[in-house]
Order: sequence, then structure tokens, then C-alpha cells
Amino acid sequence: MGLALVLGHVGTAPAAQADGPGETTSSWALDGDARDSVGDRHGEALAGVTFAGGSARFAGRDDSEIRLPYDRRLEPGEDRWRLELTDVVPGPLTGTHQAIATSRSTTNQGWAFYIMPGGEFRFWSRVVGQSAWAQFATGVVAQPGTSYDVTVTWEPGTVTVEIDGGAGRDVTSAMAMPVINTGNNPIRLGNGGDRGSEFFYRGSLGGVALSATPRAEQWARCEAAATTDLAVTPPDPAILDRPIPQDEITRLTLAAARNASRYVTTTYWNERFAGEQGERINLAQRIGNTEDALRGPAMASVSTAILLATGAYDPADTGVSEAEARERVVRLASSAAAEHRANDPGGWGTESRLWQASLWAYYNGLAAWLLWDDFSPAQRACVTTMVAAEADAMPDPEYYRDAAGTIVRPGNTQAEENAWRSSLSGLAAIMMPGAAGSTRWRDDALALSLAAWATPQDVTATEVVNGRRLDQLLDGSNVEADGTVENHNLMHPIYMLAFDQNVNNALAQQLTGQLPAAAFLRNVDLTYEALVDLDFPAPPWLPPGGTIYVPGEPAIYYPDGNDWGTTFPLYFAQADVIADSYGIGGDRGAPPSEWAALHLQAAVDLQNRFPDGHTYLDTTESNYRLREERTAQIAAHTFLTRFLNAGEPVCLTDRPYTTTTTSALQGEMELAWQAIESDAARELPPAVRDGLRADLERVAAASNRGQERAAIRLLQRRLDRTTVESPVVDRFRAAVHSAATCVLELPGPG
Repeated sequence: MGLALVLGHVGTAPAAQADGPGETTSSWALDGDARDSVGDRHGEALAGVTFAGGSARFAGRDDSEIRLPYDRRLEPGEDRWRLELTDVVPGPLTGTHQAIATSRSTTNQGWAFYIMPGGEFRFWSRVVGQSAWAQFATGVVAQPGTSYDVTVTWEPGTVTVEIDGGAGRDVTSAMAMPVINTGNNPIRLGNGGDRGSEFFYRGSLGGVALSATPRAEQWARCEAAATTDLAVTPPDPAILDRPIPQDEITRLTLAAARNASRYVTTTYWNERFAGEQGERINLAQRIGNTEDALRGPAMASVSTAILLATGAYDPADTGVSEAEARERVVRLASSAAAEHRANDPGGWGTESRLWQASLWAYYNGLAAWLLWDDFSPAQRACVTTMVAAEADAMPDPEYYRDAAGTIVRPGNTQAEENAWRSSLSGLAAIMMPGAAGSTRWRDDALALSLAAWATPQDVTATEVVNGRRLDQLLDGSNVEADGTVENHNLMHPIYMLAFDQNVNNALAQQLTGQLPAAAFLRNVDLTYEALVDLDFPAPPWLPPGGTIYVPGEPAIYYPDGNDWGTTFPLYFAQADVIADSYGIGGDRGAPPSEWAALHLQAAVDLQNRFPDGHTYLDTTESNYRLREERTAQIAAHTFLTRFLNAGEPVCLTDRPYTTTTTSALQGEMELAWQAIESDAARELPPAVRDGLRADLERVAAASNRGQERAAIRLLQRRLDRTTVESPVVDRFRAAVHSAATCVLELPGPG
């Protein structure tokens, strides 16, 4: 009957049902005189392959291979995968790698079973989070002329290689999620490499079988991994339902965000995900570079979620309905979360193991949080478990300079890393305020943000910010004394903008009606001043010299060069919008609002060059692989900043976070409680001390806005009448003033 490659069976085999529902199997028996059949069927000359005795014999040269049809369903990565090689009879060892069976794409993805140069049988696979191929040794050295049967089984988190026949061996190893062959190459027998032009096998093979079992339940592992104390507090609907401001800066931020949204929902989606029909999409397994596989979709997802949540998404502009756009966000964010190691033992993360993992988790977590009602309970479990796991495993702050002022990471600030890690910790604490780890998560968010933008002078400062004394908190610094940042061995204006990731914490707080912590904006004024007004003479800096912001122009001057490209107006526009919205930089040579309008218009003009709204013409403008997704994310966050803060600059809070209250008013009272319970309070006249305590307790007992206003007015009047000079009274006045003006919008005392 000839090879046959009897191209056995592709589909659901009745005999395989015991291994799991929906198992897909294919088997190829290499027997008889099937050479012509194989050649006719597959267009292969097969000059280097002969068939005899129930086996195919490979001559160990480039034309010595059999190509089998590729089937995505037979790739590892779902629930269970198995490769079976029967009657493997090696010929003489060649001293080089010999590929018996491989599934590899031209982009260096997939799996392979080799005889190593020293003769050992070894399984190889590309796996998530690793740049090189992972190798799984068997300890069995191939003996020429000896027959072996080999079975490789992958299950989430492990791979097992069993060898029978000439040797007996059963080895199980930890193995992360595999990166699959994307389908642009066949499965090859007897030949290897990305293009099937190396690693030739010399020996024979009797048969090949592949089987894979899909997930029975898409989100079952998330539910199994979920803990019970991760109840989520969604954003305040009243905040998200407010009208979109109509000022020029908001209008421009929205134009940039909608242009990017048009690209994300059309070109981007169609190129990457249009063929994905299932509810869940394999993300980390699609691309060998984990950042490309996970960060890009996460940025696209969160950019869409922000527009949907704020009512700014425009289906008429994108041609994609709001319902479809929501479904896409749910699929992408849930799929990424389901692949996280907290939900899948072979998955990606955490930050302590995989650089940037907490940033990807932040983007996906924020996207899900903003559209929480669209997610099923199981999908929510995927997200909360991912976010909590990243927050629980958060590394301590890292530094460019140590406390003594010695540079410990030459040319490489840790400002950006600390800031994005802070974003995740802060989101976790805001999302899940009742979780067991929430206090630590909030503390980490504050500590990481202060460390991210710490200057050398901060290391010895006795200033207290949100209850953290800087000289006791900081073990080093990441920002220069003048507000500049060193990264990639450059004084790098692009990385001077990384304070936006600290500000992500402020946005999350505001989405639940809380005042943003001062720590998240600390030293932003210093860096913004360096962007606008700090002079860089040439030499020693590159010509023409001057300020980073070019007066009256959207162009940016890079005193030390820019290794990312030439054109980033939206990046700087985000800094301008932050500065304008939070009341930073008003005394600069030109106000942030003017720079914001200039840079935003330049960004929109770039997008308007292309019908689908993308920004970049080529890699000279930006060479970042994820440049369009990053642009969409920046545009959406910039719009969200403006959406929440257009109008009067927002108040910042210096509350020490000594309680877990999410009430903005009670949070402002923490300083007053600290004061009344301090040793200094014992020195107050009893009538003053008791009166302040009674008024403070009245504020704590208030159950509605009317009672809160009345209680704060009583405190205002008492303090207005008090003539006692004391730090305790001063702290009361500061707390009451912030509560009255920033929370209750009361007039001054009287």
C-alpha cells in the first residue's frame, strides 16, 4: 500500500477518545514502496530517502527528508500533546546534530527531536520567556543499528520523554509554554533548521504519530487558581459617565487616541488576529519574542478599553461596533491573563523572573478593570490572579546610584522599571482593596514610585511624603540632580518621560474617587523643567545645543542623541498634558498647555498622513517594533489624564495611608488622627485636645455628604478660634484645609 506516509488520519480518532475529548491525531506509517506516492502527493523528489522493511531510510544529506502537512491543531500548547516516533534506528553518528523530526518555522519557532553531536537523544523546544531553545536531555546515547521507540509528552508545565527498545528511559522536566510553529513550514523528517537545510539525519524511521488534546474549558485553570479574597472594586461609574471635556487640549488628545484606535481596530487586528476564531487566543505562543507577543496586544487592548470606558470610542470612525470592540478587549486581556504562570504552570511572568512582566500585567489588568462587567466570572479570575501574583512577587526598588552616590548601573537608570512596577502594584491595591496583600501592594506602589524618581539629594532628605521619610526609604537614586535621566548610555529625553508610569497610579486612584498621592507626582516638576528650560551647550553636547524643547516648534533636541529614532511628539505631549493637568510647570518659559497643543497637533498631523491612523512612516521615525501599539497606549492614557483632570488642577494628597479607607475624606483625616494621638498632643490644653478629638470623631461617624460637610465646618470653626501654637494644631489645619477644599469643595472657614 505504499507510504505511504499513509497519511494516516487527521481528525478526531475514535481510538483516541480515552485521552480526552476532541483529541486530534495524525499518524504516518513509513513502509513499502511508497516513494512515488509520496513524491506525487507532496511534490518531493525524495532522492535521499529509500523505503524498505517497513521504514524510511534517510541518507543524511539535504535532499534526504520527508515533509508532512502542517496542522495547527497538532502543535503543543493546549492541554496535552504527544509525539511518537517508532522504530528509530540510527546510522553511524556524524558528530553533528541530526534532526529526526522537527516542526520549525522560518522565524525560529517550534520543536525538534535530535540526536546530539555526542549521540544523545534530546528534545528541543522554543518556550515562552526564553530567547534560546530549551533543551531536554534524556541521557540515552543512540547506538547505531539499534531500534528505539520514543514518546514525547507535553502537559502544562512539564515535558516527559520516554524511550523504549534499545534502552529504557523516562525523564520528566519542567517546561514552560511552548512557542508554536506559526505554520509557514511543514513538519520535517530527516532534516532540520528553520528552512530544512541542515542537521541531516542518517538512519531509519518506521512511523510518526502526533496527537493533541484541546482545552476542555478555556478558563478552567484560572478558576482553579483563584483565591476567594480578591473581590474587585470597579471604577466609579459616575466618574466614567461624565461628559468629555471640550477644551482644545482634550480635543487634540481625543483626536490622537481615536486615530490610533482606528489603526488598532482595523489594520492591526486584521493582520494579527482576524483568523483567530476561538474565544481564547494563544498569545505568548505566537511569537518567539515574549515582549512582542504580549506587550503589543496588551497596549492595543488597554487603548481600546480606555476609549470604551470613557464613552469616547467611535464605531463610525473605526467601522467596528462597540460590542465587537469590547469583545476583542475581553479576548485579548483574558487570554494573556490565562497564560500567566499564576494560572498556567508553564506560563509567563512574574516580574522577578521575566523583565517587563508586571508592565504587561498592568496593561491587561487595567483594560479588564475598566470593562469589568464585560468579563465572565472565570475570565475575571484569570485577571485578578494574574494581577495579584505580579504584585505579590514584586521586586524591591532598584537604583542607578547607591546611597553613597556611586553609580552601580552605568548608563542604565532603573527609573522606568521602578515606575512600571509601581503601576502594577498600585492597580492591584486599587482594584482589590480588601485583598490580604493590598496594604503591601499600596506600600510597594509608593516606595517604587519614590525610588523611580529619586534624585541624589533625596537620599539624605528628611522630608516625609505620604508618610514615607525619604532618607529612611531610599537606598539610592535614579534621576540626576537636574531632573535628567541616563539610559542606554545616553542622557536620554525619552526616558525622562517615564514618570508617566508613576502617574498611572494617580489615574487609578482618581477612577475610584480618591485623591492622587503626592508621591506619584514627586519630582515631575524637576524633570519637566529640564525638558523645557535646561540649557545644553554644544559642545560638550551635540550641535546645535539649546533646550530639549525647541522654542515655538514641535521638534525635540536630543543633546546626546536618540537610539529610538527621530519622531516622538506624542510621547512629549503626554508629559505636557500631565504637567498641565496636575498644575506642574506653570512658571516655565512657556506653560505646559502651549507645549501640549504644539506637540499634540504634530502627533495628529503624523497620523493624518495615513487613512488607518497609524503614526510612523518607517523605522527612521521610530525603530521600536511595537511603535504603533505603544502610540495607541500613550494616546489613550494621555486622553484619560485629560478626561479626569480638565479644568482646575487636581489636588494631591499627602495622607500617610495609615488606614485602608478608600474614602477621600477619611483619608485626609489620617494626618489629624496621627497628630491627636501623638506625644505632642498631650501638651495641648485638655479642652483644646478633647474638642479636636470630639470633632474628629464626628467626621469619622458621618454617613453622608451633608454630615461630612457639617463636621468639617465645625473643625474649621474650632481651629479658627484656637490660639494655641502647636505642631498638632498645624497638622489639623493642613488636614482640614485639604478635606474642605479638595474633597468637599467648601469655602474657607467663617
